[in-house]
Amino acid sequence: ALPILKTRRELKSESKELLKGHWGKAILLNIIPIVGSIISMSLIGLCVFLIASFVDSDSARHVAEAINSTDGNVSSRGSGANVGSSVTSIIGTLLTVGVMFTTIDWLRTKKADFNTASGIFAVFCKKYFVGTIILVILTTIFKVLWTLCFVVPGIIKSYSYSQTCYIYKDITDSGQDENLNFLDYITLSRSLMKGHKLDYFVLQLSFAGWFILACIIPFGIGFIWYWPYYTTTKAAFYKDLSQDMFLGEKNGYRQLLGK
Repeated sequence: ALPILKTRRELKSESKELLKGHWGKAILLNIIPIVGSIISMSLIGLCVFLIASFVDSDSARHVAEAINSTDGNVSSRGSGANVGSSVTSIIGTLLTVGVMFTTIDWLRTKKADFNTASGIFAVFCKKYFVGTIILVILTTIFKVLWTLCFVVPGIIKSYSYSQTCYIYKDITDSGQDENLNFLDYITLSRSLMKGHKLDYFVLQLSFAGWFILACIIPFGIGFIWYWPYYTTTKAAFYKDLSQDMFLGEKNGYRQLLGK
């Protein structure tokens, strides 16, 4: 695997340089996770307020009784709710991957003339759609299986698989995806991340302060700036680590697969 040529500070500087003067477009591109985070933080705040209001009061008992009285109805709708939740999760993941694809292209070309709506839905096209869904499902299954063994292996594997979709996009864009199966993309991610999982973990950890600040700012508004910065820096990490080895016609990455 190639060494990371840039420090965390350099990766973040590259991201901030790209976003400079284009924060509005970056915010629109990341609007789905931003809105999701704001809603989550608002709901958490509401729950905390309600719990604080109900402490040592009869209201808490009444709420508990009301919940218990609806258990039968909830259980009867449980399977349908689970299916709906799974579908929503997959769609959310596909939208996130679409933002990743658009961001890495933006980072490489430095051109901010793309359409943000098209960028968000970048995965929803014949070129990427089926492959991305399969890879998302496969990596999710593998991470769950590893987590069932022990939590730590599951976390480690999540870092190993973290670059799979980026790699799939690059190889697909270069037209060099013949004779490759979907497990090969996962294997390539594992090979690329070998010796660099800790680097990626520390890079993500370095955003902890930003995340906490985003949470502290009322109604989660801080996520408006956090998500674009975080997403762009992760793309910069992949760009630097891969050194575009999955693009072009050299097929140098095939040695990682033994093909």
